[in-house]
Amino acid sequence: MSFLSAFIAVLVIVVLAVPGYALRKAKLLPDGATSVFAVFLLYISQPFLMISSMLNKQFDSSMLVNFAWVIGFAVVLQLIVYFAAKLIFFRCSDEPAKRACVACSYLGNVGFMGIPVMNMLFPDNSDLILYTVIYNIAFNAMVWTLGVYTVTGEKKSVNPLKIILNPPTIAVIIALPFFFCNVQIPEQVMTPIGYLGDMTLPLSMVILGIRLADMPLLRLVNDWKTYVVSAVKLILSPLLSLGILLGVAALFPIDRFVIIALYVIAAMPTASSALNFAEMYGGDRETAAASTLMSTILCILTIPVLMMLCDFI
Repeated sequence: MSFLSAFIAVLVIVVLAVPGYALRKAKLLPDGATSVFAVFLLYISQPFLMISSMLNKQFDSSMLVNFAWVIGFAVVLQLIVYFAAKLIFFRCSDEPAKRACVACSYLGNVGFMGIPVMNMLFPDNSDLILYTVIYNIAFNAMVWTLGVYTVTGEKKSVNPLKIILNPPTIAVIIALPFFFCNVQIPEQVMTPIGYLGDMTLPLSMVILGIRLADMPLLRLVNDWKTYVVSAVKLILSPLLSLGILLGVAALFPIDRFVIIALYVIAAMPTASSALNFAEMYGGDRETAAASTLMSTILCILTIPVLMMLCDFI
């Protein structure tokens, strides 16, 4: 994949943040706009994106092996980056900031940005999109357990029921029987599902633009921690993941597209979950917000560079 084609694809995605930024700067959006958009995104758009991504693909029993690889690696690779981030930020004296940095370093924007990015980078390969949906099952489980614990530092804040009782996972559970049985859903049903799912990327970018408008520029660029977080999330995470994947692939037969999917997912910027948890549980909101915004801006360059390695996998 050429740098230019990947750069244009990612740039088009990030440019979608401009309307949110402009409307917020023009004071046409109220203070609570992000909360309203976030609720619609989490409870409507993302679940329907999961459903439409699954129901647009025919199931074959041979896929189960690849699904197992994806879920297994989803857990292992996130844990490895999590422990690497803990070592990197070990000397940070500000405990809430350290927890926010660790969370932002390994929690990737898999659901809101991962599936649309995968669709734009590999429009002719529906398997990669499906693997991203499957990855989200493990990702959401870890977000509501290890993710919450990372931000809060308290085990009592972790609710195991959230592993299943979160909108994206519930949507996948609902879609699985139809997917496994290859049920043909009428076009009249799939069309509105597709429309609602397609709103995921624009909404997530509009929210990003609003948050960028609310973030003082100096706060965004003058904190060394945001650059380190971005380096871990955008460079260390995908390259470390690729090295591990290729090492395992040398010993076991792993589908090439499973490796590519996991590699691309690892290259995604920081998920908004880190910021959401910081807001919900009294964590370091400013560090989480700055790290999320900075990694999303920098991914315009890092993702195209990393995608050039896909031709050699």
